[in-house]
Amino acid sequence: MGDRLGGIYLACLIFGLGLISGCASEKRKANELSRADRARMLIEVGNGALLEGDPTGALQALTEAESVEPALPELHHSFALAYFRKHDLKRAIVSAKKAVEIKPDYSEANNTLGKLLIEAGKYSEAIPPLERAAQNSLSRESYKAWTNLGIVQYRLGDLKQAEKMMDRAVEESASSACVAYYYRGQIKSRNHDLTSAISDYERATQKVCASYGDAYLALGVAYEQKKQYNLARKSFLEVEKRFPNTKIAEQAMDRIRFLP
Repeated sequence: MGDRLGGIYLACLIFGLGLISGCASEKRKANELSRADRARMLIEVGNGALLEGDPTGALQALTEAESVEPALPELHHSFALAYFRKHDLKRAIVSAKKAVEIKPDYSEANNTLGKLLIEAGKYSEAIPPLERAAQNSLSRESYKAWTNLGIVQYRLGDLKQAEKMMDRAVEESASSACVAYYYRGQIKSRNHDLTSAISDYERATQKVCASYGDAYLALGVAYEQKKQYNLARKSFLEVEKRFPNTKIAEQAMDRIRFLP
């Protein structure tokens, strides 16, 4: 009888220890989730600072987030954006690479890495991450990667291939591909197809693209080249109105002075 009771007691003890162990495990998981959640809150603070034009504040929040949970890919992506805004291209590239190492299919980070490598003039290195981002059928922003792939080809002087990439960007998001319309306009202009160039520049200034100053300036230049001087003057004045005290506004006013 005693042996039987002893066995029951031992079984209960083991069972109880199992519950304690399980509770401890769940507690550890809860703490891990809590750390990730706290880090993500700080990342959001950093992203908010970036939107407000405060990259230093962003880096402060992101550094605190890193001390809480350093293995989040979105953390290193935000670091890349903040360093880029601080004109620290080298650190920006390192951070973007870290984000992609942690999460290879992170489309936004792959596109950012490609864009940063373009800025660094490392065109061949930029292509693989951009292709990964462009070919992600689940990404709503694949048009950005197609646009950047087009920019690579444009800078390499392959206008035909660049135009194909810009066409693909427009196919992916006709309403948002502002930069793709602009570069496609540039390609058309260089090929002396001013009518098509003007059409693309106009698309690059409409709706969500309305803040794209370079497109307004290019539109005015295209009208000027086509000798439609009244429309050119109107476009240049629109640049000055929308983007006062900027370099493109100065360029627009300079061109107006020489219009017939």
